[in-house]
Amino acid sequence: MLRLILFTIAIFLSACSAPDRDIVVQGPIPIPINKDPTDQQLKQALNSFLENTEAPISSQYQFSRIDLDGDGRRDGLVLFKNPYGYWCGMHGCTMLVLKAHNDGFTLVNSIQPIREPLYVATNEETNGWKDMFVRVSGRWDDAKDVKIAFNGSQYPDNPAHLPNDPTFSFSEAVPLFQRY
Repeated sequence: MLRLILFTIAIFLSACSAPDRDIVVQGPIPIPINKDPTDQQLKQALNSFLENTEAPISSQYQFSRIDLDGDGRRDGLVLFKNPYGYWCGMHGCTMLVLKAHNDGFTLVNSIQPIREPLYVATNEETNGWKDMFVRVSGRWDDAKDVKIAFNGSQYPDNPAHLPNDPTFSFSEAVPLFQRY
């Protein structure tokens, strides 16, 4: 009896099936490619920042682009150089972290003081953002290498308060803002 029921079901299903057709196998749906904003858009964002904060128009800076949050867009790191006394002091200068979007940049936060070089880890991240390392020196305390880790909304604003990180490996990091 069970065989008869299974045979009937098999005949019914074969009668209901569509005639043989070529089956086209398509690849996965393409993931939209994030648009990486241009260096010019970064400079426009910086000009807006300088205007909105009433910072000196004559401010001089270096910038570097690197994908910090793994979204395929190169974020911006901007290290101000001048005017001394506004952006820089005896322990270093102000650095801005800017998140890249398809149409420009938004400020994540500023970090100060920073002295070059700054290192971005290639294999370490915290809360989805790459860790950065910098040497803190020129103070009463001993010089130290510190990890600047993202806390979920921003990076710490002052690396001098961070502990020494002896695990830092220069070979596993990208150096930025090299001294010449």
